[in-house]
Amino acid sequence: MPCMRTERCEEAVSKLKRQYDIVVNIQGDEPLIEPECIDAVVRALQDSPDAVYSTACTPLAHKEVPLRQRVKCITDQHGYAIYFSRGVLPSNKDGEVRSYPTPFQEKPYLLHLGLQCYDRQFLRQYCRMPPTPLQMMEDLEQLKMMEDLEQLKVLENGHRMKVVVVDHSAHGVDLPEDVASIEQLLKQRLGVE
Repeated sequence: MPCMRTERCEEAVSKLKRQYDIVVNIQGDEPLIEPECIDAVVRALQDSPDAVYSTACTPLAHKEVPLRQRVKCITDQHGYAIYFSRGVLPSNKDGEVRSYPTPFQEKPYLLHLGLQCYDRQFLRQYCRMPPTPLQMMEDLEQLKMMEDLEQLKVLENGHRMKVVVVDHSAHGVDLPEDVASIEQLLKQRLGVE
């Protein structure tokens, strides 16, 4: 099995002299993640004793829902993850991207951000878990490139994952053409022409 992001995170943390109860992993393809988002996932894990993992999502525009490079998430009524997919999620029998029905029409599709927060003890345990069927089924080709949906392994093993919905306008760098939009946002934030 190739070394995944989470295993690399565990390896780095295990080399630290000081021990921590919570570990935050910000993926390199999320250069504009805001400090408030990081604080929110840490608080979510601290405030959810039944969760071993927390992560962040942000509303996703309908036009971006079909894009395979955008990882979508659905949650239960209490903000715990149910599933993640690069496909249209949630899906319906027609395969259409549409608003939720009344009275939930304000509920957005959710884009998963490359930001994970782990309970330190669970992180050790996670790295010993073998790949799971849904994890492999969802992204067999991505798994070969070490970019699978690792969150599915957490869910398939019966663990709870708290999801925080944040207002984060910049998506990560998923495609080469995303670099230009990220550079533009950086210039705006820095006041550079």
